[in-house]
Amino acid sequence: MANVRKPNTNGSQFLITTVPAPNLNEYYVAFGEVVDGLDAVKIIESYGSPLFSPTANIVITECGALE
Repeated sequence: MANVRKPNTNGSQFLITTVPAPNLNEYYVAFGEVVDGLDAVKIIESYGSPLFSPTANIVITECGALE
């Protein structure tokens, strides 16, 4: 989970990394794993770019809930 690192903010981002990301160490908390749907992660990854901005809009419409 990543936060904007500004005082008095309450926003966060959730990330799925598919390669090592040592630049996130010491700043962000890492937890969890993809146990189902890795094929969907790979499809989303295919829309990436060298500037880390997707080349198409990616919309998650149904994500389920943890029980």
